[in-house]
Amino acid sequence: MELPFALLKPCILFFFILGNITFLRVRAKTSNDLISDVCKRTTTPRLCLQILKSNGRARKASSPLELGEVSMDLSKSSAKATKNMILFSSLRTRDKGLKERYKSCAVNYDSALYYINIANQYFKGGDYASVGRYTAAALNEPIACRHNFARAEPAWLREGNDKLECLCSVVLVISDHLSGRHCSFPAG
Repeated sequence: MELPFALLKPCILFFFILGNITFLRVRAKTSNDLISDVCKRTTTPRLCLQILKSNGRARKASSPLELGEVSMDLSKSSAKATKNMILFSSLRTRDKGLKERYKSCAVNYDSALYYINIANQYFKGGDYASVGRYTAAALNEPIACRHNFARAEPAWLREGNDKLECLCSVVLVISDHLSGRHCSFPAG
């Protein structure tokens, strides 16, 4: 009687390990599908995929709600980082015209952060329609900053503006989904 049970232990262990590996593959596939489905609906799908797939929290998100939280956090940190670079660049330049453009962009990014913070509060409260309104307002700020520079926008600022626009677009897609206004995603 003990011999068959001793042979059964390795089989049980094998199936347990196989089941866990399969579960992890399915979860990763679901997260990747979610990211792909969201990014397809943004203004810059390729940049969206690059940003979200390079972020560990985004890759682990298993629902639009989780991915929305991550995207809100990324929007805020991106806006802060770009604003800090704008302020630093403003201090380093002696060109008064450039200094004024940086100052204007700093105001744009202050406004973007203000709107993102309000959108984040609405997100936590489940008012996804208001999330969309405030995120749309935040989205207009890097666009306004870009217009300050016309075609002479520095590369680092273009990247910062592009990133914030992309992340706001992600939040808009997810808030539209969560409010029931648009698209559906695969179940996570």
